[in-house]
Amino acid sequence: MVALALKKDARLDLKTTAQNKELLAQAAMLRGVDMTTFIMMPALKAAREVVELNEKVQLDRQEQHALFAALSKPSKPTDGLKELLSAGTFSER
Repeated sequence: MVALALKKDARLDLKTTAQNKELLAQAAMLRGVDMTTFIMMPALKAAREVVELNEKVQLDRQEQHALFAALSKPSKPTDGLKELLSAGTFSER
């Protein structure tokens, strides 16, 4: 894995037990990385997945059909919309 040299200007402090710290240190050593890398890589991967999932709109079948039906039959334009569209472009006003 190629790591980019980014300026690390933020600090993250974690509280844990001595046993957990020792376990993390041992696992990091066995992987050949420092503890920060060992902890941060899976945490960042999980964070990206959570954010990505929450940025997507997920609909069940019934919701998909309702959305498709609504988009298939657009409502008639309101008087306000007609007025807005007949006013021309913003630069023409």
